[in-house]
Amino acid sequence: MSPAPPGRRAPIRRLDEPTAAQIRAGEVIERPVSALKELIENALDAGARRVDISVRRGLEHDLEVADDGTGIPRAEVLLALEPHATSKLAEIDDLQRLATLGFRGEALPAIARAARLTLATRAAEEDEGSTVTVEGGEVGELRPAGRPPGTTVTVRDLFFNVPARRKFLRSTAGDLRAAARLVSAYAIAFPEVAFRFTVDGRERFAAAPARTLAERVAAVFGQRFLDQCLPAEEERPGVRVTALLGVPELARVTREAQIFLVNRRWVQSPLLSQAVRHAYGNLIPPGRHPACIVDLRIDPAVIDVNVHPTKREVRFASEDGLFGFVSQAAARPLARLTPRYDAGAAPRAGEHPSLVDLVRDAERQMPLWGARGPAAEATADRSAGPGAPSPGAGFFPRAAAGVGPAEVREPLGAGERPRFANLWQLHDTYVLAPVSGGLVIVDQHAAHERILYEEALERMRGQAATAQQILFSQIIDLTRAEFELVVDVLEPLSRLGFDLAPISPPSVLLRGVPAGLSGRDPVQLLRDLLDGIGEESGRQLPDDELTDRLAKSYACHAAVRAGQPLSLEEMNHLVDRLFATSLPHGDPHGRPSFVRVDLRELHARFGRSTPTD
Repeated sequence: MSPAPPGRRAPIRRLDEPTAAQIRAGEVIERPVSALKELIENALDAGARRVDISVRRGLEHDLEVADDGTGIPRAEVLLALEPHATSKLAEIDDLQRLATLGFRGEALPAIARAARLTLATRAAEEDEGSTVTVEGGEVGELRPAGRPPGTTVTVRDLFFNVPARRKFLRSTAGDLRAAARLVSAYAIAFPEVAFRFTVDGRERFAAAPARTLAERVAAVFGQRFLDQCLPAEEERPGVRVTALLGVPELARVTREAQIFLVNRRWVQSPLLSQAVRHAYGNLIPPGRHPACIVDLRIDPAVIDVNVHPTKREVRFASEDGLFGFVSQAAARPLARLTPRYDAGAAPRAGEHPSLVDLVRDAERQMPLWGARGPAAEATADRSAGPGAPSPGAGFFPRAAAGVGPAEVREPLGAGERPRFANLWQLHDTYVLAPVSGGLVIVDQHAAHERILYEEALERMRGQAATAQQILFSQIIDLTRAEFELVVDVLEPLSRLGFDLAPISPPSVLLRGVPAGLSGRDPVQLLRDLLDGIGEESGRQLPDDELTDRLAKSYACHAAVRAGQPLSLEEMNHLVDRLFATSLPHGDPHGRPSFVRVDLRELHARFGRSTPTD
């Protein structure tokens, strides 16, 4: 029966079981990496000491997870494929003392409903194993199988019978990066378990059993990352937190460098993230998030893990108390670090001239103003033809009598262009330029973003930039997912001006950077750039869209910041380059790069009559 059209009521009816089961499967298995997460958690719940993950042609095509855990007795194999059949709960009160990652009995049936699944298993106490194949929920015959104790689950053609879900799958490379992050997180949570992750026969990740959290972190993220972390530990009745807190220089624009574990479950927790961020205070600037690994062990009776079908969220009974506990535990080792700046500190005498001084200086320099700004001249050269308006036309016109800048009186040398001396910087954020009939206010960050965005596109689509070699090459330790991303976008990064060489995963060697990045930390810029082009919720990106995303991320993170003082020459250069772009009116994200305040509006606000022209 087709759904009723809008405005017309259809009768209430009970969904048939196949439809209801497929809806439930979609809630549990949102995307291919969700299936991988459920299978890894099942292996760990089974007491595995080794987990091998193998992928062929992408997670949605062929995924296999093998473990050496307790296995499933032959008599329970078919039962394990039925919804809400589990060995981890007997009654609702068991949620109050849950010690396993899984508990609903939904994952395996949900995967089997949406894929072609083969389950091969053998319980340690049995001499022979069992295997069964399920296709789209249709269970085949249970057969004997010779294999060692443990379980192997093979998932092929995920969502083959859910075309709407397949249509919105992310890119294969993006899924593999998400898988690498998932495997890394559970390798940290279970250091005593060996993990191996291979893709198309090539090993992407391997970690032998470790004795301590620190030893496993060094194996997953590198010794250099561990050396840049401060350990923190705190314990109270019913709760204990162990953390590794990255130094401020490792802070990121996203939370991708954070791992939160609650009773060894990898979770997303805004509460824990904010608690750690609060501990850093002004050690890192607003808008950035510290790198950290937080392992919280807490009484299961005071948390709710039954919040979402994917089990990625948890709820705490006493959020305020936990926030303070985690924040204080993290703040103690961080207190040894000296803040790099004091938020809101007053400028030193003579560092920033007053507005009165700026006005007086500008009045003395008025003869240096030109009839047309350098930006207008530059854009005039780019016009489409005789009479065509240039992007910046009209914003630096010839001055009217008594209003705006005066013409340059002294002759200019060959090749010289008029320069503006009467530019002011407001709060180290906006560049103010009086013009005929009003005032132009330029947002320095948005303006520089527009400039760098168009330059980046030109480099990646046309003439590649030459990298500016740095004096000493730097080794950058990335996460596994970031390393895979670098490999995927190495060519466009090279055209942009980065000279990178992947070395032992997950590290890369940085030998050169795009020219013109004076004052920017190239390592931090690369990390921010990777954050900006991540495909956390993405799909298969065409080359043009990937290029555009990379250009936007580069422009955003390489541009001059709000709050950064600029010299008169830097302000001139910024305005000149902005109005030489194809679309000077806005940054790549659609925000305005400048506004014009009309003199008539100012006169009206002050109750003055408008002078006649």
